[in-house]
Amino acid sequence: MPKLRFYLNKELDKVMAEQFLDEQGGGVDFSLGIFRTHPKLKNLKSLPEVNLRRQNISQYFNLYYKNHHQEIEKKINQAKTAWRQKEEEYVKITEDFFGGWKFPAGRYIAYASIIDCNPRFLESKTFQFFYKKSLTDIVYTITHELLHFIFFDFVEKKLKKEIKGLSEDQLWDLSEIFNVVVLKSPHYRSIIDPRVKITPYPDHQPYLETFEEICQDSAGAEEFIRKGIGAIKKMGKGKPSSHKSN
Repeated sequence: MPKLRFYLNKELDKVMAEQFLDEQGGGVDFSLGIFRTHPKLKNLKSLPEVNLRRQNISQYFNLYYKNHHQEIEKKINQAKTAWRQKEEEYVKITEDFFGGWKFPAGRYIAYASIIDCNPRFLESKTFQFFYKKSLTDIVYTITHELLHFIFFDFVEKKLKKEIKGLSEDQLWDLSEIFNVVVLKSPHYRSIIDPRVKITPYPDHQPYLETFEEICQDSAGAEEFIRKGIGAIKKMGKGKPSSHKSN
């Protein structure tokens, strides 16, 4: 896997803010990840015209980036330094857990964001992280998003037949529960600070105990996923975000 790169992308941030205004999934209203930091944007929900929303977001983001540019850049540099201390070990642990399966090719870019929605983009292998998070939480966000990239590559290439029985929403449910359980496991104790609170989507909470037992009884990622596919079929459908936040 190429080293993860860290950048700003104001235009991407604007697009994500617009799209997450009306997104809900897994029991979470993603617009709260915007309004908690930027309460002045709450009036956007009452604007019926898309172009008017877009104009307001653009003006607000341009001003915020201008006023906080140094602060954001500083956090990017700190996040990069913190991740470099964990990166090599994380890749080794993860690829070993997947039975030697390598991270797929991609751009591998982490974009700092001024909203707390944290979407990831499987096709390009890029994602956003909320810049106001603590460094330990940012490191966890990185581990979470990168785990999605290898998970989906693995199941789509090696378990293609098995996942055909899952809907898109069920596969999303499985990926999110898998991430929470695996990253809480002993495999990642040296990577993730114990003070980080690893929490599932509210809709996934009832299934954690079952999946934790599956994880403990599995020799690696493949066995866990195979058993998890059977378990997830008993779950109801969630409504994931169109950009699969987290």
